[in-house]
Amino acid sequence: MDFYRKENLLQNFLLVNGTARCGKSLISPIISSFKKVEIERIEGIFDFISVSYHFGGMEKSCAINLLRTAADDYIYNSYLSRNINFRWSDHSSVFKSPNKVRYFKRLFQKEGAHTVERIIREKPIFQTQGHDQMQFVELLLEAWPKTFRMLEIIRDPIAQIDSWLKRDWGTRYGKDPMALTPCFKYQNEAIPFYAFGWEDEYLEMEPIDRIIKMLYKLQVGNRKAYEKLSQNKKRQILVIRFEDFVMNTYEYVESLATFLDTATTSQTKSAIKKQGCPRNLVAGDRIKQFNLIKKQASKQSLILVEEMIKDYKTDWT
Repeated sequence: MDFYRKENLLQNFLLVNGTARCGKSLISPIISSFKKVEIERIEGIFDFISVSYHFGGMEKSCAINLLRTAADDYIYNSYLSRNINFRWSDHSSVFKSPNKVRYFKRLFQKEGAHTVERIIREKPIFQTQGHDQMQFVELLLEAWPKTFRMLEIIRDPIAQIDSWLKRDWGTRYGKDPMALTPCFKYQNEAIPFYAFGWEDEYLEMEPIDRIIKMLYKLQVGNRKAYEKLSQNKKRQILVIRFEDFVMNTYEYVESLATFLDTATTSQTKSAIKKQGCPRNLVAGDRIKQFNLIKKQASKQSLILVEEMIKDYKTDWT
């Protein structure tokens, strides 16, 4: 049976994507200051659908239908300030949004046809964060063939490995109920989908070596997936190095606005300042991080780290 959704409410879907700890949470609030762009959201359902489809968990028509339906549901509720994050300390909180007043006003808006008409007329850009979706981007491009946009954020592998170590991602999968990355069952263990195809090696590895190989596989797989895309599809994806964005923020926000077919606003400068940008990065921090990795990782893992660094410095084409 083919699932089918003929009419879609949301047209403009923006996925701010990258591996965990790549810097999405710094960039998303700045994008939220742009004209027509909605508050950042972290909705894992979009990740789960893509992963499930990729590994044969659902048919394509079902996956596409669910993606579109979920997006329509989120944008409709967003226009009524339903399920908006009002938790003060969260980076995705309405109180951290450059347009916080907008969401308080929406609490009193009429629902139903009035709201639907506003969404169709205003053509908002729905923004959500994604994790590791580059390898599944073909499905997302098929769900919104012309209006899907992805901001792919890549980061220095040393910083990412260090961050994953501090978050203990070498041991948490399958043991921590708050480790929400999709896993599959292997020898009665929950294995993150990152380790598909090398499960035995994953189970035998030390935590740091698991982290390095997972990040290596993601980095290599993401580039390969991008390179397979047609030139037209590549135009719907903008790749940004986190370190470059932090140091040259004002240059990047203009290219970002152009990429999204929108414009910066009077609130953008304030949003950039709140994120502590632009700023120089401390070289000494990276040296300390790398030295710590060298002390803990195996020789084979360090070879992968060197390959990752070289790959990171190479532009995506």
